[in-house]
Amino acid sequence: MVSDTLRKRPVVGATGQQRSQSTDAGKGNKVDGDTSKKNETGSKRSLTFAIGGVLTLFSVAGYTFMRQPRIDIHGPDVPSSTATASQTTLAALESVATKRDDARKRLDGLASKKRREEAKRLGLLTSDEVDAILEAHERSWYVSTGSGAPRLRVDTNQVSSNAPIEDYLAWSPLASTQFMFGVFDGHAGYMCAEQLSTRLAPMLSESLKAVDKLIAKDGDKLIANDGDKDLAPTDVGGTALKLRREAPGIAWDRVPLALTATFVRMDHELVIDSLAEFQRTRDAATMDALLGPAVSGSCGLVAVVDTEANEVVVANTGDSRALLGVRLGDGRWKAVRLSEDQTADNANETARMTREHPNETSVIHRGRVLGGLMPTRAFGDCRYKWPLDAQRDLFPTLYERGHRYATTPPNYTTPPYVTARPVIVRHKLGPNDKFVVVATDGLYDQLSDDEVVGSLGQWYDARSAGMEDNSLTTQDENAATHLVRAALSTDRLGRRDDTVIRRLLAIPPPHSRRFRDDISVQIITLNQ
Repeated sequence: MVSDTLRKRPVVGATGQQRSQSTDAGKGNKVDGDTSKKNETGSKRSLTFAIGGVLTLFSVAGYTFMRQPRIDIHGPDVPSSTATASQTTLAALESVATKRDDARKRLDGLASKKRREEAKRLGLLTSDEVDAILEAHERSWYVSTGSGAPRLRVDTNQVSSNAPIEDYLAWSPLASTQFMFGVFDGHAGYMCAEQLSTRLAPMLSESLKAVDKLIAKDGDKLIANDGDKDLAPTDVGGTALKLRREAPGIAWDRVPLALTATFVRMDHELVIDSLAEFQRTRDAATMDALLGPAVSGSCGLVAVVDTEANEVVVANTGDSRALLGVRLGDGRWKAVRLSEDQTADNANETARMTREHPNETSVIHRGRVLGGLMPTRAFGDCRYKWPLDAQRDLFPTLYERGHRYATTPPNYTTPPYVTARPVIVRHKLGPNDKFVVVATDGLYDQLSDDEVVGSLGQWYDARSAGMEDNSLTTQDENAATHLVRAALSTDRLGRRDDTVIRRLLAIPPPHSRRFRDDISVQIITLNQ
Protein backbone atom coordinates (compact mmCIF):
# COMPACT_ATOMS: atom_id res chain seq x y z
CA MET A 1 0.00 0.00 0.00
CA VAL A 2 1.44 3.36 -1.04
CA SER A 3 0.31 6.53 0.68
CA ASP A 4 -1.61 9.22 -1.19
CA THR A 5 1.25 11.62 -0.45
CA LEU A 6 3.78 9.40 -2.17
CA ARG A 7 1.47 8.59 -5.06
CA LYS A 8 0.30 12.10 -5.88
CA ARG A 9 3.12 14.37 -4.79
CA PRO A 10 5.03 15.87 -7.75
CA VAL A 11 8.79 15.59 -7.68
CA VAL A 12 9.18 19.31 -7.09
CA GLY A 13 7.08 22.39 -7.69
CA ALA A 14 4.51 22.59 -10.44
CA THR A 15 6.81 22.01 -13.38
CA GLY A 16 6.90 18.25 -13.09
CA GLN A 17 10.63 18.35 -13.66
CA GLN A 18 13.04 16.45 -11.46
CA ARG A 19 16.29 17.69 -9.97
CA SER A 20 19.50 15.87 -10.74
CA GLN A 21 20.35 12.76 -8.81
CA SER A 22 24.02 13.20 -9.58
CA THR A 23 26.56 14.11 -6.94
CA ASP A 24 30.29 14.49 -7.04
CA ALA A 25 32.02 11.33 -5.85
CA GLY A 26 34.49 13.38 -3.89
CA LYS A 27 36.15 13.13 -0.54
CA GLY A 28 33.93 11.78 2.20
CA ASN A 29 30.92 11.00 0.03
CA LYS A 30 28.54 8.48 1.59
CA VAL A 31 28.12 6.69 -1.75
CA ASP A 32 30.71 5.42 -4.20
CA GLY A 33 29.38 5.28 -7.75
CA ASP A 34 30.29 2.55 -10.20
CA THR A 35 33.26 4.11 -11.96
CA SER A 36 32.61 2.18 -15.14
CA LYS A 37 29.19 3.81 -15.50
CA LYS A 38 29.64 7.36 -14.22
CA ASN A 39 27.97 9.96 -16.40
CA GLU A 40 30.26 12.49 -17.96
CA THR A 41 28.16 15.46 -16.94
CA GLY A 42 30.83 18.13 -16.62
CA SER A 43 30.56 19.39 -20.19
CA LYS A 44 26.78 19.13 -20.16
CA ARG A 45 26.07 20.97 -16.92
CA SER A 46 24.94 24.59 -17.05
CA LEU A 47 24.61 26.54 -13.83
CA THR A 48 22.56 29.67 -13.17
CA PHE A 49 22.56 31.50 -9.85
CA ALA A 50 19.42 33.46 -9.03
CA ILE A 51 19.08 35.56 -5.88
CA GLY A 52 15.95 34.63 -3.93
CA GLY A 53 16.35 30.98 -4.91
CA VAL A 54 19.26 29.10 -6.41
CA LEU A 55 18.37 27.74 -9.83
CA THR A 56 20.65 24.93 -10.95
CA LEU A 57 20.17 23.30 -14.32
CA PHE A 58 21.59 19.90 -15.20
CA SER A 59 21.47 17.95 -18.42
CA VAL A 60 22.05 14.24 -17.84
CA ALA A 61 21.50 11.50 -20.40
CA GLY A 62 19.05 13.63 -22.36
CA TYR A 63 16.94 14.70 -19.38
CA THR A 64 16.84 18.18 -17.84
CA PHE A 65 16.43 18.45 -14.09
CA MET A 66 15.64 21.72 -12.31
CA ARG A 67 16.55 22.76 -8.78
CA GLN A 68 13.44 24.58 -7.53
CA PRO A 69 13.64 27.32 -4.88
CA ARG A 70 12.48 26.05 -1.49
CA ILE A 71 12.63 26.93 2.17
CA ASP A 72 15.42 25.11 3.94
CA ILE A 73 13.53 23.96 7.00
CA HIS A 74 10.04 22.46 7.00
CA GLY A 75 7.81 23.33 9.95
CA PRO A 76 5.26 25.88 11.17
CA ASP A 77 6.06 29.54 11.81
CA VAL A 78 9.64 29.40 10.57
CA PRO A 79 10.76 32.96 9.82
CA SER A 80 11.97 33.75 6.33
CA SER A 81 15.59 34.80 5.92
CA THR A 82 15.18 36.32 2.46
CA ALA A 83 12.52 38.94 3.14
CA THR A 84 14.93 41.28 4.96
CA ALA A 85 17.99 40.70 2.76
CA SER A 86 19.69 44.04 2.16
CA GLN A 87 20.92 45.29 -1.18
CA THR A 88 24.44 44.91 0.16
CA THR A 89 23.82 41.25 0.91
CA LEU A 90 22.29 40.63 -2.51
CA ALA A 91 25.22 42.34 -4.19
CA ALA A 92 27.65 40.20 -2.18
CA LEU A 93 25.86 37.01 -3.22
CA GLU A 94 25.93 38.09 -6.86
CA SER A 95 29.67 38.69 -6.51
CA VAL A 96 30.13 35.20 -5.02
CA ALA A 97 28.25 33.69 -7.95
CA THR A 98 30.50 35.46 -10.44
CA LYS A 99 33.69 34.44 -8.64
CA ARG A 100 32.57 30.83 -8.35
CA ASP A 101 31.63 30.70 -12.02
CA ASP A 102 35.11 31.94 -12.96
CA ALA A 103 36.69 29.45 -10.56
CA ARG A 104 34.65 26.60 -12.02
CA LYS A 105 35.98 27.36 -15.48
CA ARG A 106 39.53 27.14 -14.11
CA LEU A 107 38.90 23.83 -12.36
CA ASP A 108 36.73 21.96 -14.85
CA GLY A 109 38.66 19.43 -16.92
CA LEU A 110 41.73 19.30 -14.68
CA ALA A 111 43.01 16.00 -13.33
CA SER A 112 42.28 15.41 -9.65
CA LYS A 113 45.72 16.33 -8.30
CA LYS A 114 46.04 19.45 -10.44
CA ARG A 115 42.49 20.47 -9.60
CA ARG A 116 43.24 20.30 -5.88
CA GLU A 117 46.40 22.37 -6.32
CA GLU A 118 44.56 24.92 -8.47
CA ALA A 119 41.72 25.17 -5.93
CA LYS A 120 44.25 26.25 -3.31
CA ARG A 121 45.34 29.10 -5.59
CA LEU A 122 41.86 30.54 -6.04
CA GLY A 123 41.30 34.04 -4.73
CA LEU A 124 39.71 34.44 -1.32
CA LEU A 125 36.18 35.69 -0.78
CA THR A 126 35.84 38.94 1.12
CA SER A 127 34.53 38.95 4.68
CA ASP A 128 31.30 40.57 3.45
CA GLU A 129 30.82 37.78 0.92
CA VAL A 130 31.36 35.14 3.59
CA ASP A 131 28.84 36.88 5.86
CA ALA A 132 26.29 36.97 3.04
CA ILE A 133 26.60 33.21 2.48
CA LEU A 134 26.38 32.40 6.18
CA GLU A 135 23.39 34.67 6.77
CA ALA A 136 21.41 33.64 3.69
CA HIS A 137 19.72 30.65 5.33
CA GLU A 138 19.94 31.34 9.05
CA ARG A 139 16.77 31.26 11.14
CA SER A 140 16.06 31.98 14.83
CA TRP A 141 12.78 31.79 16.71
CA TYR A 142 11.26 30.95 20.09
CA VAL A 143 8.84 28.11 20.76
CA SER A 144 6.27 28.49 23.51
CA THR A 145 6.00 25.40 25.70
CA GLY A 146 2.78 26.11 27.55
CA SER A 147 1.49 28.60 30.07
CA GLY A 148 4.25 29.72 32.42
CA ALA A 149 6.73 27.16 31.08
CA PRO A 150 10.20 28.14 29.82
CA ARG A 151 10.51 28.66 26.09
CA LEU A 152 12.82 26.90 23.68
CA ARG A 153 15.02 28.96 21.40
CA VAL A 154 15.73 27.42 18.00
CA ASP A 155 18.63 28.47 15.75
CA THR A 156 19.19 26.82 12.36
CA ASN A 157 21.47 27.25 9.39
CA GLN A 158 22.61 25.46 6.26
CA VAL A 159 25.61 25.98 4.00
CA SER A 160 25.78 23.85 0.88
CA SER A 161 28.65 22.14 -0.86
CA ASN A 162 26.60 20.02 -3.24
CA ALA A 163 24.53 21.80 -5.89
CA PRO A 164 21.75 21.47 -4.99
CA ILE A 165 22.19 20.87 -1.28
CA GLU A 166 21.16 17.36 -0.24
CA ASP A 167 20.44 18.16 3.44
CA TYR A 168 16.99 19.01 4.75
CA LEU A 169 15.77 20.22 8.14
CA ALA A 170 12.36 19.90 9.79
CA TRP A 171 10.65 20.73 13.04
CA SER A 172 7.13 20.19 14.32
CA PRO A 173 5.13 20.51 17.55
CA LEU A 174 3.82 17.12 18.66
CA ALA A 175 1.99 18.40 21.74
CA SER A 176 1.93 21.63 23.73
CA THR A 177 5.18 20.68 25.49
CA GLN A 178 6.64 18.18 23.02
CA PHE A 179 8.55 19.07 19.86
CA MET A 180 10.34 17.22 17.05
CA PHE A 181 13.56 18.45 15.45
CA GLY A 182 15.03 16.54 12.51
CA VAL A 183 18.01 16.61 10.16
CA PHE A 184 18.03 14.53 7.00
CA ASP A 185 21.34 14.15 5.19
CA GLY A 186 20.68 12.95 1.66
CA HIS A 187 23.08 11.04 -0.55
CA ALA A 188 22.90 9.84 -4.15
CA GLY A 189 20.52 12.75 -4.69
CA TYR A 190 18.10 14.93 -2.76
CA MET A 191 14.77 13.12 -3.25
CA CYS A 192 14.74 10.79 -0.24
CA ALA A 193 15.75 13.53 2.22
CA GLU A 194 13.13 15.87 0.78
CA GLN A 195 10.38 13.29 1.33
CA LEU A 196 11.50 12.74 4.92
CA SER A 197 11.52 16.45 5.68
CA THR A 198 7.85 16.86 4.77
CA ARG A 199 6.33 13.48 5.67
CA LEU A 200 8.08 12.12 8.73
CA ALA A 201 6.69 14.60 11.27
CA PRO A 202 3.01 13.98 10.38
CA MET A 203 3.66 10.24 10.47
CA LEU A 204 5.28 10.56 13.91
CA SER A 205 2.17 12.37 15.19
CA GLU A 206 0.04 9.54 13.81
CA SER A 207 2.36 6.98 15.36
CA LEU A 208 2.12 8.55 18.82
CA LYS A 209 -1.67 8.35 18.66
CA ALA A 210 -1.52 4.72 17.58
CA VAL A 211 0.90 3.83 20.39
CA ASP A 212 -1.40 5.51 22.91
CA LYS A 213 -4.16 3.16 21.77
CA LEU A 214 -1.87 0.14 22.11
CA ILE A 215 -0.81 1.13 25.61
CA ALA A 216 -4.45 1.47 26.65
CA LYS A 217 -5.22 -2.12 25.60
CA ASP A 218 -4.68 -5.42 27.39
CA GLY A 219 -1.26 -6.92 26.71
CA ASP A 220 -2.89 -10.12 25.44
CA LYS A 221 -4.63 -8.17 22.71
CA LEU A 222 -1.28 -7.04 21.28
CA ILE A 223 -0.47 -10.55 20.04
CA ALA A 224 -1.52 -11.03 16.41
CA ASN A 225 -2.59 -14.32 14.89
CA ASP A 226 0.27 -16.52 13.75
CA GLY A 227 -0.97 -16.31 10.18
CA ASP A 228 -0.47 -12.53 10.18
CA LYS A 229 3.01 -12.31 11.59
CA ASP A 230 4.82 -12.23 8.25
CA LEU A 231 2.50 -9.73 6.59
CA ALA A 232 3.86 -6.25 5.94
CA PRO A 233 2.07 -3.65 8.08
CA THR A 234 -0.19 -1.31 6.15
CA ASP A 235 0.15 1.72 8.40
CA VAL A 236 2.33 3.07 11.17
CA GLY A 237 0.03 1.67 13.86
CA GLY A 238 0.41 -1.79 12.37
CA THR A 239 4.17 -1.30 12.37
CA ALA A 240 4.13 -0.45 16.08
CA LEU A 241 2.03 -3.54 16.77
CA LYS A 242 4.45 -5.69 14.77
CA LEU A 243 7.41 -4.31 16.71
CA ARG A 244 5.69 -5.15 20.01
CA ARG A 245 4.93 -8.66 18.79
CA GLU A 246 8.45 -9.36 17.51
CA ALA A 247 10.08 -8.34 20.82
CA PRO A 248 7.64 -9.28 23.58
CA GLY A 249 10.39 -9.09 26.20
CA ILE A 250 11.11 -5.44 25.52
CA ALA A 251 9.26 -2.94 27.71
CA TRP A 252 8.61 -0.36 25.02
CA ASP A 253 8.02 3.21 26.14
CA ARG A 254 5.71 5.51 24.25
CA VAL A 255 8.09 7.83 22.37
CA PRO A 256 10.80 5.24 21.52
CA LEU A 257 8.16 2.87 20.11
CA ALA A 258 6.51 5.64 18.11
CA LEU A 259 9.84 6.82 16.69
CA THR A 260 10.94 3.31 15.76
CA ALA A 261 7.61 2.53 14.10
CA THR A 262 7.73 5.83 12.20
CA PHE A 263 11.24 5.24 10.83
CA VAL A 264 10.49 1.65 9.83
CA ARG A 265 7.14 2.47 8.24
CA MET A 266 8.45 5.53 6.41
CA ASP A 267 11.21 3.51 4.79
CA HIS A 268 8.73 0.78 3.89
CA GLU A 269 6.62 3.37 2.02
CA LEU A 270 9.62 4.90 0.27
CA VAL A 271 11.27 1.63 -0.80
CA ILE A 272 8.75 -1.23 -0.82
CA ASP A 273 5.34 0.38 -1.31
CA SER A 274 6.63 2.59 -4.12
CA LEU A 275 8.07 -0.45 -5.90
CA ALA A 276 4.78 -2.34 -5.59
CA GLU A 277 2.84 0.66 -6.89
CA PHE A 278 5.04 1.06 -9.94
CA GLN A 279 4.99 -2.66 -10.67
CA ARG A 280 1.20 -2.48 -10.54
CA THR A 281 0.83 0.49 -12.91
CA ARG A 282 4.05 0.42 -15.02
CA ASP A 283 3.32 4.12 -15.64
CA ALA A 284 6.51 5.74 -16.92
CA ALA A 285 5.14 9.19 -16.10
CA THR A 286 5.24 8.38 -12.37
CA MET A 287 8.54 6.49 -12.37
CA ASP A 288 10.79 9.30 -11.16
CA ALA A 289 8.37 10.56 -8.49
CA LEU A 290 7.69 7.06 -7.15
CA LEU A 291 11.12 5.45 -7.39
CA GLY A 292 13.49 8.44 -7.18
CA PRO A 293 13.25 8.62 -3.36
CA ALA A 294 13.99 4.87 -3.21
CA VAL A 295 17.06 5.10 -5.43
CA SER A 296 18.51 8.03 -3.51
CA GLY A 297 19.09 7.70 0.21
CA SER A 298 19.24 9.66 3.41
CA CYS A 299 20.42 9.48 6.97
CA GLY A 300 17.86 10.68 9.46
CA LEU A 301 18.17 11.95 13.02
CA VAL A 302 15.17 13.13 15.04
CA ALA A 303 15.22 14.59 18.54
CA VAL A 304 11.96 14.81 20.49
CA VAL A 305 12.22 17.39 23.29
CA ASP A 306 9.57 17.16 26.02
CA THR A 307 9.67 20.15 28.37
CA GLU A 308 7.04 18.69 30.71
CA ALA A 309 8.74 15.30 31.10
CA ASN A 310 12.16 17.05 31.05
CA GLU A 311 13.62 14.58 28.59
CA VAL A 312 14.98 14.33 25.09
CA VAL A 313 14.61 11.16 23.01
CA VAL A 314 16.83 10.78 19.94
CA ALA A 315 16.26 8.35 17.08
CA ASN A 316 19.20 7.97 14.71
CA THR A 317 19.55 6.19 11.39
CA GLY A 318 22.92 6.91 9.80
CA ASP A 319 25.79 9.21 10.73
CA SER A 320 24.23 12.53 11.66
CA ARG A 321 24.79 13.32 15.32
CA ALA A 322 23.10 14.87 18.35
CA LEU A 323 25.07 16.43 21.21
CA LEU A 324 24.03 17.79 24.58
CA GLY A 325 25.83 20.84 25.93
CA VAL A 326 26.24 20.58 29.71
CA ARG A 327 27.47 23.45 31.87
CA LEU A 328 29.56 22.04 34.72
CA GLY A 329 29.70 23.52 38.20
CA ASP A 330 33.15 25.02 37.61
CA GLY A 331 31.97 26.83 34.48
CA ARG A 332 33.47 24.43 31.95
CA TRP A 333 31.39 22.88 29.16
CA LYS A 334 30.97 19.15 28.58
CA ALA A 335 29.77 17.40 25.42
CA VAL A 336 27.46 14.39 25.86
CA ARG A 337 26.60 12.30 22.82
CA LEU A 338 22.93 11.55 22.33
CA SER A 339 23.57 9.33 19.30
CA GLU A 340 26.23 7.07 17.84
CA ASP A 341 27.38 7.19 14.23
CA GLN A 342 26.22 4.09 12.39
CA THR A 343 29.10 3.26 10.09
CA ALA A 344 31.64 0.46 9.78
CA ASP A 345 33.76 2.33 12.35
CA ASN A 346 31.11 1.41 14.92
CA ALA A 347 32.01 -2.05 16.25
CA ASN A 348 28.42 -2.78 17.20
CA GLU A 349 27.24 -2.08 13.67
CA THR A 350 29.97 -4.20 12.11
CA ALA A 351 29.07 -7.08 14.43
CA ARG A 352 25.40 -6.71 13.54
CA MET A 353 26.08 -6.73 9.82
CA THR A 354 28.31 -9.81 10.14
CA ARG A 355 25.70 -11.58 12.24
CA GLU A 356 22.91 -10.83 9.77
CA HIS A 357 24.99 -11.89 6.74
CA PRO A 358 27.20 -14.78 7.92
CA ASN A 359 29.88 -16.15 5.60
CA GLU A 360 29.81 -12.99 3.46
CA THR A 361 33.31 -11.62 3.79
CA SER A 362 32.54 -8.57 1.65
CA VAL A 363 29.50 -7.37 3.60
CA ILE A 364 31.81 -4.64 4.95
CA HIS A 365 34.48 -3.90 2.33
CA ARG A 366 36.80 -0.89 2.32
CA GLY A 367 34.90 0.39 5.36
CA ARG A 368 31.57 0.48 3.50
CA VAL A 369 28.54 -1.74 3.02
CA LEU A 370 29.44 -4.00 0.08
CA GLY A 371 32.22 -1.51 -0.64
CA GLY A 372 29.82 1.32 -1.51
CA LEU A 373 27.69 2.86 1.23
CA MET A 374 29.25 4.57 4.24
CA PRO A 375 26.32 4.45 6.74
CA THR A 376 25.11 1.00 7.78
CA ARG A 377 21.58 2.32 8.37
CA ALA A 378 19.73 4.64 6.01
CA PHE A 379 16.41 5.47 4.42
CA GLY A 380 16.00 4.72 0.73
CA ASP A 381 19.08 3.17 -0.93
CA CYS A 382 17.02 0.50 -2.69
CA ARG A 383 20.18 -0.86 -4.33
CA TYR A 384 20.91 -2.39 -0.90
CA LYS A 385 17.28 -3.48 -0.25
CA TRP A 386 15.33 -4.45 -3.36
CA PRO A 387 15.26 -8.07 -4.55
CA LEU A 388 17.70 -8.74 -7.35
CA ASP A 389 14.98 -9.44 -9.91
CA ALA A 390 13.42 -6.00 -9.26
CA GLN A 391 16.81 -4.35 -9.73
CA ARG A 392 17.40 -6.18 -13.00
CA ASP A 393 13.93 -5.16 -14.18
CA LEU A 394 14.05 -1.45 -13.32
CA PHE A 395 17.63 -0.27 -12.86
CA PRO A 396 18.56 -0.03 -16.56
CA THR A 397 15.62 2.32 -17.23
CA LEU A 398 16.20 4.32 -14.05
CA TYR A 399 19.87 4.71 -14.91
CA GLU A 400 18.99 5.96 -18.39
CA ARG A 401 16.67 8.52 -16.79
CA GLY A 402 19.56 10.03 -14.83
CA HIS A 403 19.51 8.05 -11.56
CA ARG A 404 23.15 7.09 -11.68
CA TYR A 405 23.05 5.05 -8.47
CA ALA A 406 20.50 2.65 -9.95
CA THR A 407 23.17 -0.04 -10.08
CA THR A 408 23.53 -3.33 -8.25
CA PRO A 409 26.46 -3.59 -5.80
CA PRO A 410 28.93 -6.44 -6.19
CA ASN A 411 28.41 -9.63 -4.15
CA TYR A 412 24.70 -8.85 -3.71
CA THR A 413 23.31 -12.15 -2.42
CA THR A 414 21.19 -11.76 0.76
CA PRO A 415 19.33 -8.42 0.76
CA PRO A 416 18.37 -6.30 2.52
CA TYR A 417 21.80 -5.14 3.68
CA VAL A 418 20.73 -1.74 5.04
CA THR A 419 17.95 -0.93 7.50
CA ALA A 420 16.25 2.31 8.50
CA ARG A 421 15.44 1.04 11.98
CA PRO A 422 16.85 3.65 14.36
CA VAL A 423 18.92 3.36 17.50
CA ILE A 424 17.14 5.18 20.34
CA VAL A 425 18.75 7.19 23.15
CA ARG A 426 16.73 8.70 26.03
CA HIS A 427 18.14 11.36 28.33
CA LYS A 428 16.54 12.95 31.37
CA LEU A 429 17.27 16.66 31.25
CA GLY A 430 18.83 18.30 34.28
CA PRO A 431 19.36 21.94 35.28
CA ASN A 432 22.89 21.98 33.83
CA ASP A 433 21.77 20.73 30.41
CA LYS A 434 21.74 23.93 28.37
CA PHE A 435 21.39 23.09 24.67
CA VAL A 436 21.01 20.27 22.12
CA VAL A 437 22.88 20.30 18.81
CA VAL A 438 21.38 18.28 15.95
CA ALA A 439 23.57 18.34 12.84
CA THR A 440 24.63 16.46 9.75
CA ASP A 441 28.08 14.91 9.55
CA GLY A 442 29.43 17.86 7.56
CA LEU A 443 29.77 19.72 10.87
CA TYR A 444 31.58 16.86 12.58
CA ASP A 445 33.96 16.45 9.66
CA GLN A 446 35.36 19.82 10.76
CA LEU A 447 34.93 19.84 14.54
CA SER A 448 35.09 17.26 17.33
CA ASP A 449 32.28 16.91 19.86
CA ASP A 450 34.25 18.88 22.43
CA GLU A 451 35.01 21.61 19.92
CA VAL A 452 31.34 21.91 18.95
CA VAL A 453 30.11 22.25 22.53
CA GLY A 454 33.11 24.29 23.65
CA SER A 455 32.76 26.80 20.81
CA LEU A 456 29.02 27.11 21.34
CA GLY A 457 29.53 27.40 25.11
CA GLN A 458 31.94 30.29 24.57
CA TRP A 459 29.31 31.96 22.37
CA TYR A 460 26.67 31.63 25.10
CA ASP A 461 29.06 32.86 27.79
CA ALA A 462 30.18 35.87 25.76
CA ARG A 463 26.65 36.93 24.90
CA SER A 464 25.49 36.44 28.48
CA ALA A 465 28.30 38.77 29.55
CA GLY A 466 27.18 41.40 27.03
CA MET A 467 30.26 41.10 24.82
CA GLU A 468 29.51 42.43 21.31
CA ASP A 469 32.88 42.75 19.62
CA ASN A 470 33.47 41.39 16.13
CA SER A 471 35.51 38.37 17.16
CA LEU A 472 34.80 34.83 15.97
CA THR A 473 33.15 34.18 19.33
CA THR A 474 30.56 36.96 19.30
CA GLN A 475 30.06 38.33 15.80
CA ASP A 476 27.03 36.15 14.95
CA GLU A 477 23.64 36.58 16.60
CA ASN A 478 22.52 33.14 15.43
CA ALA A 479 24.01 30.20 17.36
CA ALA A 480 23.94 27.88 14.34
CA THR A 481 25.67 30.49 12.17
CA HIS A 482 28.35 30.83 14.82
CA LEU A 483 28.92 27.08 14.79
CA VAL A 484 29.07 26.83 11.00
CA ARG A 485 31.52 29.75 10.89
CA ALA A 486 33.69 28.09 13.53
CA ALA A 487 33.66 24.80 11.63
CA LEU A 488 34.66 26.32 8.30
CA SER A 489 37.27 28.60 9.91
CA THR A 490 39.16 25.69 11.51
CA ASP A 491 42.01 24.04 9.63
CA ARG A 492 43.07 20.42 9.90
CA LEU A 493 45.40 21.24 12.80
CA GLY A 494 42.60 22.81 14.82
CA ARG A 495 43.74 26.39 14.23
CA ARG A 496 41.12 29.04 13.55
CA ASP A 497 41.62 31.76 10.97
CA ASP A 498 39.10 33.57 8.79
CA THR A 499 41.26 32.97 5.71
CA VAL A 500 40.28 29.28 5.96
CA ILE A 501 36.57 29.97 5.48
CA ARG A 502 37.25 32.63 2.86
CA ARG A 503 39.16 30.04 0.84
CA LEU A 504 36.78 27.11 1.38
CA LEU A 505 33.68 29.06 0.38
CA ALA A 506 35.40 30.34 -2.77
CA ILE A 507 35.64 26.82 -4.21
CA PRO A 508 32.57 26.18 -6.39
CA PRO A 509 30.46 23.03 -6.56
CA PRO A 510 30.97 20.25 -7.48
CA HIS A 511 34.68 20.72 -6.72
CA SER A 512 33.98 22.01 -3.20
CA ARG A 513 32.74 18.53 -2.28
CA ARG A 514 36.36 17.36 -2.12
CA PHE A 515 37.06 19.89 0.62
CA ARG A 516 33.84 20.07 2.65
CA ASP A 517 30.36 18.57 2.89
CA ASP A 518 26.94 20.18 3.16
CA ILE A 519 26.48 21.44 6.73
CA SER A 520 23.05 21.66 8.35
CA VAL A 521 22.60 22.54 12.02
CA GLN A 522 19.73 22.94 14.47
CA ILE A 523 20.43 24.17 18.00
CA ILE A 524 17.71 23.93 20.63
CA THR A 525 18.45 26.10 23.65
CA LEU A 526 16.61 24.90 26.75
CA ASN A 527 14.90 26.90 29.50
CA GLN A 528 14.74 30.28 27.78
